[in-house]
Amino acid sequence: MAAKRRRRGVGRFRSSDADLYFAPTHSPHGFTHPALSHFDGDAEPVIRELLQNSVDAAGKAGRPCEVRFEIRDIDNEELPGFETYRRTFKLAVSQREQERKGVPPTHDEKTIVDRINRHLITPRIPVLTCVDNGTGITPARMQSLLTSGNSDKGDGGAGSYGLGHHAAFSASDLRYVLYASRFRSSEGNLQSVSSGHAVLATHIHQQNGTKRIHAHDGFWVNVAAQQQLFVEPGEAYPRSVPPMLALTTEAMPDTGMVVCIAGFNEFQREESDPTSTDAIAYVAASNFCDAVQAGTLTVSVCDARSGEEVIVDPAGLERILRPRREERRAPKQGQIQGSSAYAAHETFTRGKEIAHGMGTGVNVAIREIEGNARSRVHLYRKGMWITSNAENLRHNDFGDYMPFDAVVSLAAGDLERHVRSAEGPEHRGIGFKRLDPKEKRRLRQLLRELSAVIKSNLEAKSDKEEFRPEDFAIVQGDAAQTLESVGRTRPGLGGTRQGRGQGGVRTGKKKGAGVVRKEGKARPGSVPNFAWTPSGAPTNKGVFTALFSLREEVSGLIGIRLSVPTGSDQTCDSPLPQRFLQLRAIRHGGRELARTNSPNGVQELTFVPPSQWTAQVGHLMLEIEVPGQPEELAVAQLEVVRRLASKATPEHVTGSESTAGLFTGSASDAERGA
Repeated sequence: MAAKRRRRGVGRFRSSDADLYFAPTHSPHGFTHPALSHFDGDAEPVIRELLQNSVDAAGKAGRPCEVRFEIRDIDNEELPGFETYRRTFKLAVSQREQERKGVPPTHDEKTIVDRINRHLITPRIPVLTCVDNGTGITPARMQSLLTSGNSDKGDGGAGSYGLGHHAAFSASDLRYVLYASRFRSSEGNLQSVSSGHAVLATHIHQQNGTKRIHAHDGFWVNVAAQQQLFVEPGEAYPRSVPPMLALTTEAMPDTGMVVCIAGFNEFQREESDPTSTDAIAYVAASNFCDAVQAGTLTVSVCDARSGEEVIVDPAGLERILRPRREERRAPKQGQIQGSSAYAAHETFTRGKEIAHGMGTGVNVAIREIEGNARSRVHLYRKGMWITSNAENLRHNDFGDYMPFDAVVSLAAGDLERHVRSAEGPEHRGIGFKRLDPKEKRRLRQLLRELSAVIKSNLEAKSDKEEFRPEDFAIVQGDAAQTLESVGRTRPGLGGTRQGRGQGGVRTGKKKGAGVVRKEGKARPGSVPNFAWTPSGAPTNKGVFTALFSLREEVSGLIGIRLSVPTGSDQTCDSPLPQRFLQLRAIRHGGRELARTNSPNGVQELTFVPPSQWTAQVGHLMLEIEVPGQPEELAVAQLEVVRRLASKATPEHVTGSESTAGLFTGSASDAERGA
């Protein structure tokens, strides 16, 4: 084994070669860390970042990317720098207690300290390792990895902010991440380098008789080269690999990289959440469906403790994505929905690739969707999902076309470069605020061109010949929607004058000129508390009979109407206007309550409600005469509204009873009722 190590460029590991080093500092810092708080322990940002780096590295190596995640337990003594970590943590906790001066810690700080304590008192510690077959990293690139805002990927990679390495810390209760790499030197020799990064809090440490404050960031480096840290990277980082990672690197056929998350917290999962292996596999399948389907990425996930293993390859995408195909809400804002991920997978497998003039490095595939489902365009860059809601590529931009699902894969070219610049640190979504004016104009132009290409391959709704039965209403919308609250529907008994809506059109310019109201619009009024039920089938003489009662006293007049259902209400996108039957007369007990002289009838007849029409009397029989013999009487609905009593009795009101003694309530009540 020793000979094998020497042959592969891995020197003999000695525990004294390296240790955790917390450099002196002048800036105190607590346990809470602003860069780490951006990631909350969810699997998505952690796995996305690790896979993105691996895909970039394999692309530079010129081979398909193979990534293996493994969860296992190790003895705590195997963790590099463990004793120094334990000692430094105790010093940091003590220092924070002195700084707070009796004030209790914040909830976040207490949570961090408690989680670390739980792992320090156990003999074994869970770890998650991520191994890829990329180019690995050199000592100079190790320095970029350990520091913030210091990306060295250039324009060829997916990351550019130099903040992604912080994502892994959210999956570590110890907030300790280790790295090991096998790379080829400029001479072509296979060599190794390793390091680690722990984030605690500043603390007071006595060195050579002098007390000094030391930083909250600790790095696993060559202790003898402390003073050269981040100055001479070739000397600072161990060129041997810790035993806990050595077997992994030795198994690499060529170059590669290992990231080890110590104190793996299972992404803070609850009992009802998927297992960690399933969570990792789903993030890989949903966010890198393009790369997996193209065969440029294969991911295996193994839990050595239980023996559970999941493979993410083209054959496994359907099994992984299908269970969440009905998910309409993303787990976190900006993440991909389960329904979108599955739809994109179906388009990759069953969609039709279309020709375009967007240049090389751009592929577009389209799949028609049955029904009124929402159209979507999924944007992938370098095999990774970016957004399904890009400007000029939203559902509303394709409202005149039959529903479809499309995937756009960007690998190179002008559009790929501009999308990358607009992605931001997490490489999700497109934010134009990140671009200068010239870049904004160019990106919008490219997205409009892409939209035009897609539209040229779609079928317009106007060209789609469909059989539509007479009087059959089609309501456009999503095939599946979440339930939403709908206000209580009210009968269309109110109307408005010109200038206050669409109730009517004034016929004269003088004050008091009449208003001609639109068909189906009633005059202003309020609905009293009443009850009714149809009584018997309509007669062949055009008479509608109903049992009717008022449940409250009504001052003034009441108006009676018969409406015909239209099959739509206020919950529809475009409800049909209410339709009323023409009435000629209303009778009760053989006495005529109201009549009109119009041979064609009117939409509403008003009369004075007899005083005995109260809730105590119960239902009374009404007979409503309708001109002709309309078939709609069988489904007609009785509607009632209060009306103000006018000084002169309307022409169409000729009630046989005297108005004296039939009013209940006062004039003020009538005004309020109307």
